[in-house]
Amino acid sequence: MLEDMRRRSRGPVPDVFETFSDLVDSDDEQRIAVPAALVLARSAGVTIGLMVLTSVAFVGGAWAANGVRPELLYSNLAWEGAVILGWALLWGALAAAATLALGFVVVGLPWVRRQRGSRSTSTSAP
Repeated sequence: MLEDMRRRSRGPVPDVFETFSDLVDSDDEQRIAVPAALVLARSAGVTIGLMVLTSVAFVGGAWAANGVRPELLYSNLAWEGAVILGWALLWGALAAAATLALGFVVVGLPWVRRQRGSRSTSTSAP
């Protein structure tokens, strides 16, 4: 069975950038136009914004869950506290996850459109 397996050739490995040089964009002018610090600051701003949005949604979901607690009878106060805490954490996490997903869609759609637009105007082949 091992004899049937193909072996890699021992020749030199071709350089991918030389082989597919016609497919590589060389937009050095466009890259120089936007400083790296600005790109980093914008990315950090989006990340911090999504973090704040998610934390506010978590608190809001936990607060909303307080108003719709299940009506159960508990044997002692510790169980009641554990159930209320778990209920609030569950709804807070659900609200945070839904808000974060919505935030990613709101942030991601314009980015994808810009990427597709830049590829359609590019001179290189896909």
